[in-house]
This record gives sequence, C-alpha cells and structure tokens, in this order.
Amino acid sequence: MRAEGSAVDLSNILLPSEYPATHAARGTALVFQDWSWTYADLDRACDAMVTVLREAGIQSGDRIAYKGRNNDLFFIVLLGAIRAGAVLVPVNWRNTAAETGYVLDDSGAKLLLGDAEFLGSAECATLPAESLRARLPQALPAARSGLDPFAASLQLYTSGTTGKPKGVLTSQYALGAQRAVEIASPGFDDWGADEILLSPMPNFHIGGLSWVLCGLARGNTVVITAETSPPALLELCLGHNITRTFIVPTVLRGVLEEMNRRALRIPTLRGIHYGAMSMDAALLEASVEKIGCRFLQYYGMTEATGTITLLQPRDHDLARPGLLRSVGQPLPGFTIEIRGPDKRVLGVGEPGEIWVRGPGVMLGYWNQQAATDEALEDGWYRTGDGGMLDAEGFLFLTDRIKDMISSGGENVYPAEVEAALRQHQAVLDCAVFGLPDAKWGETVCAEVELRPGQSAVREELVAFARTLLAGYKIPRRIEIGVTLPRTASGKVQRGLVRKKYLQ
Repeated sequence: MRAEGSAVDLSNILLPSEYPATHAARGTALVFQDWSWTYADLDRACDAMVTVLREAGIQSGDRIAYKGRNNDLFFIVLLGAIRAGAVLVPVNWRNTAAETGYVLDDSGAKLLLGDAEFLGSAECATLPAESLRARLPQALPAARSGLDPFAASLQLYTSGTTGKPKGVLTSQYALGAQRAVEIASPGFDDWGADEILLSPMPNFHIGGLSWVLCGLARGNTVVITAETSPPALLELCLGHNITRTFIVPTVLRGVLEEMNRRALRIPTLRGIHYGAMSMDAALLEASVEKIGCRFLQYYGMTEATGTITLLQPRDHDLARPGLLRSVGQPLPGFTIEIRGPDKRVLGVGEPGEIWVRGPGVMLGYWNQQAATDEALEDGWYRTGDGGMLDAEGFLFLTDRIKDMISSGGENVYPAEVEAALRQHQAVLDCAVFGLPDAKWGETVCAEVELRPGQSAVREELVAFARTLLAGYKIPRRIEIGVTLPRTASGKVQRGLVRKKYLQ
C-alpha cells in the first residue's frame, strides 16, 4: 500500500537563512522573557553571529554545538551558523557529562555555546550564552557569501538500537522544504500574518526547532519559553495573546486542568499542534469544549527533518473516533509505503515497516556509512517503525520495529538504558521496554537479572543510572531478581518481557 501527499512546487523555496532579511519590514520575530527581536534586528544579529564564529576560528564545514535551555539566542546561533557555512549540533541540556562528551567527540565540535552551567566539563572551546548576548551588539555584521543549500547545516543526534547516538545530517534545503510543504498543506490554510506562536518544545529536538522556523518562515512572532508547567504556559498564552502552540497531549491535559481550576479561557487561541503521542477522544472532546480551537497532529522523525504525516483539523472528528488512533496522511511532496521484511509493498491494512520518501529525508548519518546504507535505499528512508495504511491513506502505527519508547514527547532507546544498567556490578543482564501510560504515553520499565550471589534494590539502580543517563531515560518501574527469557543464542527476548506485562 502506498499513500502519497499532493504535488508541491519546491523549485524556488525560501531558505531559513533568508527568513530574517525577507521579513525585515515586518515587526517582532522572537520574544524571550525581557528580550525581543524585530526581523531587522534578527537579520543583523545573524550576520554578527557569523563574525563571532569567524573570530572563534570557525570555518565553513566546522561543527559548533549548543547546550542550553530554550531561549532566543539558539536561533541566532542556528541561522548565523548556516550563514557561516558551519553545522550546528544541538545537545540535549539534560544529557549527562558523559552523554554530552560523546556527542562533542563524535561530531568534532570546535566550539560549545549555551548556558554556563552546562559548559564546565567540555574539552573544546566554550562561549556562554550571556557572553554571546553581550558580544552580538558589538560585532560588525559579516558580509554575505554564497551557500550550498544541499550541504549539511544541522546535525541532530538520535539514539539507535545499538545504543550509540547517531548524528543525523540535515541540509538547509530540507529545513526550508519542510516549511514549504506545510504552507501547501490544508492543515495550515487558516494561518494569518498576525499569528503569535508559543514554543515550549525543546529547541534541541527537530519538532521544537521546526516549530519556531515555521513561524519565522511566515514572518510571524514566536514567543520562546523554557517554562513548561501548565500555569506558566497559561500565563504566557494570556499575556502574549498566543494564537498557536505546539505541545504534547500530556502538557495539553495539564493546561486544560489549570484552565478549569482558574475558570479561564484563552480567547486568542486558534490552533493547537501536537505530536509524540495520539490524543484520546475524551481529551479532545474536553479540549474542544473548553478551548474551542483547531487541532493538528504530527508524526515524523529526525531523519525526515520532522513531519511526514498530518492528522488535519478536519480529521479530529468525534463522529469518527477511529481516526484519532491514526497519525494522519502524508504531507504534500511525501510518499509512504508499508513494506514487509522482503521489501515487498504490502496491501491495505497489512502491518509492516514504514518507508518514507520526500524532500526532508536526511543526507545520512555522520561518519556511519553502514548505518546510512541500511537506512537509505533509492531515495527511501526505512523508518524502522511499524505501521499500516487504510484505504484512505491514513497511517496507523503498530509495534515499533526499533523498540523506541516515546515517553512524554521524549524518545528513549532501550539498548542505551540497558547498556547503562549493565555497568552496575550486580547486574548480569536486563531488558528495558515501554508500557502504555495514560499521562506520558509510555513509561520506561526494566527487568533486571542479577549476577549469582549479588543483590541490589531499585533505589540503588536508579541512583546509579542517573550518573550515566538523562532523567527521562531512567526506568520508573524496575523488577529485580528475574530470569530473563533468551533465544537459543543467548539473546534476551525483550519483546517477550514486554508482552508478559501487556497481558
């Protein structure tokens, strides 16, 4: 079965590096706390960023990394790096020193920028965000030079089944093409020039990063926040007259509860965009009644530069609750096929692996040719996710072939967590898996088999894991002292462990 989005002209797209200059006559571009940038200000700051990078010895093709909580400077660094021909490597600010060190070493980053509290252990040169904020007004804007839109400009790291993160290489063209196909999608047909977007999703994720670019591509105003509590988000929506935001359903539920508690509405809100997990009918019904705006769901991945399917506002239909279990239909310019293990295209309703082709598909994995060759084939990206298509081309996700756990909008890969737990002296082996959770979508769980004569308690293993892993990767439920099921070759059968709990 194949599902194809509508045709779209991508011959003359607007590139992200051109957004500020294109909209220089417009008003406010970015807002963060007490800082505000007009599009003209942003344009100058991005050119000044090129000068700052050149003074730091950064040349075309070099990698620079950014590790910090959400703020406005991240996008000046991103667009400035693109204009300088450099490649930005965003780093999850919750990563441990060891996890960050791996990304910096693997990417060969020559400069690390971001919040001062996260820069201390870096071996490369560093530049704190506040120092950068002070330097930008003093730096002379660099002269513009030609750019190759198909060269890598972004290197986001995503974990794989082996547990080792891979650097996904994304071009500026892909970032711009994604905005073009969104503009061509019916789900965005009600956007106006006066939109004010709220961006609470992490800048280091393709989703959060793309949401801000989505606003900048149109000349809209984007309010960026590092505060994600429901009370804070509600205050931001009311204080800035927010018209659209991108959040996960877990956060939406919290905002809705806060609205009910305070008997408030957000009168300016026109659209809520969400991803990472589906929205159940009860939450949608409550949200429509209380908020009354349009809803749009994304499904995608870093390797596709974000979104590949949309569940349009028209498909959030309580009269057709089955559609809410889907993740929508392909974006314009994208094609999806469901294939079997033999790569044969399967029929309607047959589950298999999701293959994707479109303008956002990655260039490949940094310094991992074997992994690139395995993932990319004749212009198609093998997602590793399981799914099936119905007769109308709606995509329904099934078991994740790669075993990835999606918890509260964060992706957790079992192999990475297992590798950390195995380093504990009492652990012989373990199986990490996700279980459905009403609040988080999925919760991280583990079964642990101990070495003969050894003992351990949950609190001990959690404390140990926290020294190696970001907090969202730590198992919330750990069963200790089990005998894990194995294949004849001795490999732990993670799927059987998860199945036992599901039953």
